[in-house]
Amino acid sequence: MISKYKIYPLKKFIKQIRGVSYKKDQISEKPIKDFIPLLRATNIQNGELTFEDLLYVEPSLVKDEQKFKKGDILIAASSGSKEVVGKPGQVKEDGNYTFGAFCKLIRPNNNIIPDYLRHFFNTDYYSQTISHTINGANINNLRNEHIDNLLIPLPSLEIQRKIAVLLNKAQNLMDCRKAQIEALDQLTQSVFLEMFGDPVKNPLKWDIVRLEQIGEWKSGGTPSRSNKEYFKGRIPWLSAGELNSIFTYSSNEHINEEALENSAAKLIEKDSLLLGMYDTAALKSTINKVECACNQAVAFAKLDRSIVNTIFVYYCIQIGKSYYKRLQRGVRQKNMNLTMIKNIQIICPKIELQREFANVVENVLEQKEKLEKGLIELENNFNSLMQRAFNGELFTDEKVSNR
Repeated sequence: MISKYKIYPLKKFIKQIRGVSYKKDQISEKPIKDFIPLLRATNIQNGELTFEDLLYVEPSLVKDEQKFKKGDILIAASSGSKEVVGKPGQVKEDGNYTFGAFCKLIRPNNNIIPDYLRHFFNTDYYSQTISHTINGANINNLRNEHIDNLLIPLPSLEIQRKIAVLLNKAQNLMDCRKAQIEALDQLTQSVFLEMFGDPVKNPLKWDIVRLEQIGEWKSGGTPSRSNKEYFKGRIPWLSAGELNSIFTYSSNEHINEEALENSAAKLIEKDSLLLGMYDTAALKSTINKVECACNQAVAFAKLDRSIVNTIFVYYCIQIGKSYYKRLQRGVRQKNMNLTMIKNIQIICPKIELQREFANVVENVLEQKEKLEKGLIELENNFNSLMQRAFNGELFTDEKVSNR
């Protein structure tokens, strides 16, 4: 950590508080009178705390200091996933909430501005130091000394406040842009429902077709991993976990033509519909905008354009996903197979209406792309601003005496 401000170990300005330990008979998944809502690591998302999927714990188990205070930072201290360990979320208001034993609370003292501390926990220095700590020691938990020994540049309270205000304004700009993007995502679903109604309940009595009637469905395959040359090609090779957007242009892995010839993987024609079949990825979907291949956990088909529009079918399945996923079978891992995919029934309005909807979607996606490019620029500017702020390049400060 290099800065024009004086640097201190973080332990001088915080108190670490352990989470609440409990037994199964001391908690509830539903609210109970006088029980205290309890957050876990899963409630820390993108630097914020979410108050969904809570547990409720007996109040006798919770100390006063384990209740949230405005400005506290909740950190995931232990997890089966190293990517989760260390992720922070700030408490916005005092509240009758607590947290579990796999988390810890960082409570700032009066010598540090809470929002200054919040932004510190979002710096590259913090994330890289935590990553190096847990990977270097091959551990999945943070001990007190890992947090205490972090180095933080600390100017006067006045300068801390100025930095926090500036970074908050920059953060708000990004949040507004993200809200605009989310609103566009909701717009396409609203337009679909307005034009066609609920695709599962079908209140407008559209014709019904099975997926096998609108395309020839196949599944992919995985080339032998023992032949490393198979994975040195230029053909995008998708897994079900990558089916996250309406359109796909690339993949994490690529294979060559020899891999296609010697495995169940197949070349998928551009503008096909791909559907995940296994476990949590079931019915995740995308439309490939380049020729590609996929593994055996993905079904695909080039749809009959005289009957359906692929964008329409994509939204039809995504909006009705929770209903269609009832077909999943299995005990430990609930999967679908190709037969189940083929038997999925969807509404089939006139093709002209489907195309009209697809045109709306494409216009919205064009606007969304512009907003996303703007968001990337805002994020880059914010990261640069934050680095300069903690390096002491934005505001001057007199030399800070030892606190």
